[in-house]
Amino acid sequence: QEITIEGFKSYAQRVTLPNFDPTFNAITGLNGTGKSNILDSICFVMGIKTLAHVRATNLQELVYKQGQAGITKATVSITFHNNDPKTGPSGYDDKEYITITRQIVIGGRNKYLINGHVAQENRVQDLFHSVQLNVNNPHFLIMQGSINKVCNMKPAEIMSLLEEAAGTRMYEKKKEVANKTLEKKDQKLKEIDDVLKDDILPSLELLRKQCEQYNEWAALSSNKERLRRFLVAYDYMECSKLVTRAQSDVAAMQNDVAQRQANKEKIQAKVEEQQAMVRDLQTEKDIQMGGEMKELQKAADELSMKLTKDTTGWKNKKENMEAEQGTLKQLKAALKELAEQDMEGKVAKAKEDRDTAKAALEAAEHAVEAATRELAGAEAGDGRDESNRSLQERLADAQNAQTAADGEMQQADIRAKHLQKQLAEQKKALSTKDKETGTLQKDLQKHQGVVEECTRRLQGLSFNEAEMQQLEEARDREVAEVRRCKDEVDRLSQEVAGCDFKFSDPRAGFDRSRVRGVLAKLVHVKDPATSVALEVAAGGKLYQVVVEDEVTAKELLERGRLTKRVTIIPLNKIQYFTPPNSVLDAAKKLGGDKVHPAIQLVGYEADVERAMKYAFGSVFVCQDAGTAKKL
Repeated sequence: QEITIEGFKSYAQRVTLPNFDPTFNAITGLNGTGKSNILDSICFVMGIKTLAHVRATNLQELVYKQGQAGITKATVSITFHNNDPKTGPSGYDDKEYITITRQIVIGGRNKYLINGHVAQENRVQDLFHSVQLNVNNPHFLIMQGSINKVCNMKPAEIMSLLEEAAGTRMYEKKKEVANKTLEKKDQKLKEIDDVLKDDILPSLELLRKQCEQYNEWAALSSNKERLRRFLVAYDYMECSKLVTRAQSDVAAMQNDVAQRQANKEKIQAKVEEQQAMVRDLQTEKDIQMGGEMKELQKAADELSMKLTKDTTGWKNKKENMEAEQGTLKQLKAALKELAEQDMEGKVAKAKEDRDTAKAALEAAEHAVEAATRELAGAEAGDGRDESNRSLQERLADAQNAQTAADGEMQQADIRAKHLQKQLAEQKKALSTKDKETGTLQKDLQKHQGVVEECTRRLQGLSFNEAEMQQLEEARDREVAEVRRCKDEVDRLSQEVAGCDFKFSDPRAGFDRSRVRGVLAKLVHVKDPATSVALEVAAGGKLYQVVVEDEVTAKELLERGRLTKRVTIIPLNKIQYFTPPNSVLDAAKKLGGDKVHPAIQLVGYEADVERAMKYAFGSVFVCQDAGTAKKL
């Protein structure tokens, strides 16, 4: 309908361009009048991502003089006339006009508005995509010189153009975003399962064991406390009995002590009498023996004391002598070791001094020899240098180097001649190619004549336009029918998507027959009328994967590269319940022909019988609700 530009590039003031033609518009004017800026403003509103297409490196360059002229924002609005709501964007059927506005501010935010209300960028992109307008499509703008590129597009690029024109690209992108989100969610679920398996479940098992241990400890503690109380009561009773017995024993012992004390006093009196008699006898003996005995006793005591003293001194001196001898041996050994160490050090130092002197001597001899050669060269006048090379020898070396340089120059001349020869051969080949080009042009003219003859013959053939139109209509009907069938196939594929199980061989030589597949594919329903009941009865078990044993299940989970989460049931580990015959007879008696065990309504191979009994073995299928309630 119209475009309003304000502050965008060269449009400093508000400019409105109304009355656009519904099918074709052209912008004309002199150079520099802002024709391209109008196209840039349209791309700007439609949310172009690559700013190079609007001749800018950043959003600030889109503002008039980059904000240096006092204008700090750029605003562009496009008004669309929604005169055909069926082909317009969804959600705006009741709007006669739809106005899309984009505004940028220097140093501020970049915002979009739809009919004056602020909107997110992706919402604006979805609005344009729904009417097949995607400014970020590389073929949205066909610039000057790009027609041949469009005509020579590859099938994949043409398909991209068709998707954009049909409006399916938006849904493809949304599908890709949804698939990425699903992958992230699946990864998150896997991480949660890993955390649950690696951290939480072991912790729960540990806590369960600790709880059992605590309960056991609490029971043992309670039993221990009860037994302790019994023990204390028993000890108290035993102590009471012991105290009673001890009191009686103490009384008996006190009586015994009193009796013994009386006997002691009597014996003490007798002892005193005997001691008095001994003193009297000793006095009488001393008087008889006299003082001679006392002197002899005193001399014997003095000799004994002297002998003890001398013996002790001899032992001390002997021990001191042995200690001094040991010390003497240690000093001799130390002296010998010090002497050896000193001699080795002197020898090592002497060797080091000898090596130093020898090196100094060799250096001096070398210096004297060099000086002698220099002197000899000076006296002889041949200019020998330090390396004993004379002036003639050095001159000969320089001549040899010059000779080598001359040889290299000659080789370069030979190479130049060889290249000139190659250039002549290339020119000759070029002339040959020119002759071949003339021949090809003649062949082209000949084939063009053949094409014209074929065209003339084709025009002479009879052609019925009505019949051709009928054939095209029939073809369109067949194409619509094929499309409908494809849609039906897609719908049915989505409904049975749970039955699709894909995996990679976990190892080389893996036997795929060990993987029986999804349980739903292993069963066939005998009576289609019972399909819904059997599906409800089995529930999620229908989509579990049946394998031969637990080893196969482990290999699939670890290295099978499964594309989705599945539950795997090994045949050798399946546990199932089947009602006994008494229950089957009772059900038959109550329901008659209106009740059947679910396992009897399905067919299957004999080797997957355990899996079928696991899914259907404990279920009855009834024809009506009354029979089910009765059962």
